[in-house]
Amino acid sequence: MDSGSVALRSAVLALVVLLSGRAAAAVLLCHYCPLQAAGARCNITTECRGHERCSSGWRRYGRVHVLALQGCASPTLCGSNQTLTHKGLEYEITYTCCCRDLCNTAAAPENLLQQLLGVTVSPPDPPSCSEL
Repeated sequence: MDSGSVALRSAVLALVVLLSGRAAAAVLLCHYCPLQAAGARCNITTECRGHERCSSGWRRYGRVHVLALQGCASPTLCGSNQTLTHKGLEYEITYTCCCRDLCNTAAAPENLLQQLLGVTVSPPDPPSCSEL
């Protein structure tokens, strides 16, 4: 091999390594917790598929935040309401999505006094995806 073809092979190899590293960096990390009581601990992280976004879902009973879930979702689920079953009962869950690593953090649990006084605060919406 001459020095020109060695340099070309090195350049191609460097480009392949660079592009494969970029693809690996494009993985979106999200919090994951199945449907559970709002305020329950959630310490699981998951990687979403290429087209998926981080999502948060919740259900309120009146003004009280009672159920929550976190994970990855298809863009078609973002901004929608879906019916899910939890402990034998059906609940309509509202979904929001975001596109940054770990952006679907659950809201802090509300305390009983706030709930009794009716001054509960809705969980903040996570940052939305610019491509939506």
